[in-house]
Amino acid sequence: MDTPGQIEIFTWSASAAIITEALASSFPTIVIYVTDISRSTKPVTFMSNMLYACSILYKTKLPFIVVMNKTDIIDHSFAVEWMQDFEALQDALNQETTYISDLPRSMSLVLDEFYSSLRVVGMSAVLGTGLDELFLQVISAAEDYERERPPEYEHLKKPLASAQSQQQKEQLEGLPKDMGSVA
Repeated sequence: MDTPGQIEIFTWSASAAIITEALASSFPTIVIYVTDISRSTKPVTFMSNMLYACSILYKTKLPFIVVMNKTDIIDHSFAVEWMQDFEALQDALNQETTYISDLPRSMSLVLDEFYSSLRVVGMSAVLGTGLDELFLQVISAAEDYERERPPEYEHLKKPLASAQSQQQKEQLEGLPKDMGSVA
């Protein structure tokens, strides 16, 4: 399911929670967060994207992949380095002199843990590079889903199944009355 452009509206709406939970309770479901790497070359913008990705991950509680798209324009290795090397990100943030750079500096340590378990793929939709890696990450994320999610949804399915069973029982009990007398 693609929610292009307005992920903010989708992620935080009540209907999104219903759709996401309905999908995740029935199918292996993962989130692929696509970011335009060419617009994330400034550390503050990069951190903004990562904070948003982190909030979506914790809102959905689903396996998560960050796709850094447009690697045909700029290689994503700088972003991977920022994610793997706290000092490199701090150095880049220290080059920022805007008032807004204080928040990313303080949040970078918090996100360090987020990065350690994050799947990241660099790709170019134009050239098709990175697509094989994305498919491998999707398979890995689906395996994580199968291992971690079903127990969480089983407790949600039981009351629904019980209610459906009760409804069927009541309908069967009322069947003779509904059919009337057969003479």
